[in-house]
Amino acid sequence: MIATTSTIGVTILVALITAVIGPIIVNWVKLKMEKKSKGTPMAEALEASALIDHQLDDIMQELNCDRVWIAQFHNGGHFYPTGKSIQKFSMFYEKYNPVLPPLQTTFQNIPVSLFGRALSQVHQNGELEILNVDIEENTFGVDVLTSQFKTKSLCMVGLYDLNNHLIGVMGISFIDEHNIITPEWIFIRQKVGVIGTLLSEYLYPNNK
Repeated sequence: MIATTSTIGVTILVALITAVIGPIIVNWVKLKMEKKSKGTPMAEALEASALIDHQLDDIMQELNCDRVWIAQFHNGGHFYPTGKSIQKFSMFYEKYNPVLPPLQTTFQNIPVSLFGRALSQVHQNGELEILNVDIEENTFGVDVLTSQFKTKSLCMVGLYDLNNHLIGVMGISFIDEHNIITPEWIFIRQKVGVIGTLLSEYLYPNNK
């Protein structure tokens, strides 16, 4: 059977479409799959927030505390005239007893110098505990966290990335005096490790 001119033309056209459109479709699908596997920045942020939020719920339930929060360090602005970054922190996560006012809205873009004594203690020792703010002589300058927000007992624990860099602080507080006992400290330190890892995976996705 001899092919007609029209048949040959259709065959060439089909071959051309297959050769040109085929790779385009393959690349389009490949890009869609890569994007789906990596996730969008919004999806990654929401996933990380949900995981950390779950850890804070566990802490509230296990310790029966009245507040737990996470602040992360960042820079914001520069000093004049050197251009050196101004080190700040912001509170990104918080769970609290409904009878208390929130901290998160107040503590945004706060220079670390305003809480220099407390943060230095956490930086040097990894932890800070105040059993009763009303009777302890040294409250490390965190009175604003206690007097205005109905806090009597407070601990702050450093959050570290996988390279052991201090990237944030977790705070746990109680309306009444609470002496954190050894099993509770073990639990807190375990949670600090989990949360530090979650923050590291979100902040450094290329290291996964």
